[in-house]
Amino acid sequence: MGAVFQAIGQIKEGKIAEAEGQFAKKIAIRNQQALERQAKAEREAASMEADRAARQEKIVMGAQRAQAGKSGGQIAGSSLDFLADTARQFSIQRNLILRGGLIRGQELREQGQIVKAKGRWAATLGKQAKQLSYIKATGTILGGAQSGQFGPKIEKAATFT
Repeated sequence: MGAVFQAIGQIKEGKIAEAEGQFAKKIAIRNQQALERQAKAEREAASMEADRAARQEKIVMGAQRAQAGKSGGQIAGSSLDFLADTARQFSIQRNLILRGGLIRGQELREQGQIVKAKGRWAATLGKQAKQLSYIKATGTILGGAQSGQFGPKIEKAATFT
């Protein structure tokens, strides 16, 4: 009878392992989705920061043009070079901001994929543990049957000689 209880315990352990694996998978998927949202927010923040830099560029360029116009001359030579350099610097700044946002977003997205894969793996291990528990339980029951734990014990009759 002990073999039956042991087999039942093994099956329960397998079911618990499967449930834990499924739970880990669900948590991993939620975490992956949170990282996806964070990645999107990073890209959007970088885009807004790039727009802010573009507005700042317009302000600075307008002030530089006004300063050049105030001096009474045409915008040429070193004034033109200065304006072009300022525009180039702001362009580089905007590109770096956007690039940084894309890189951070991609890193978060990749982290999310890893988390999700770990969750799937946990679910797979839980399912395999459940299957193994059935195999172990079957072995326990068969072992109990062979050792005579089930049914009446048949003892040798005493022989009189």
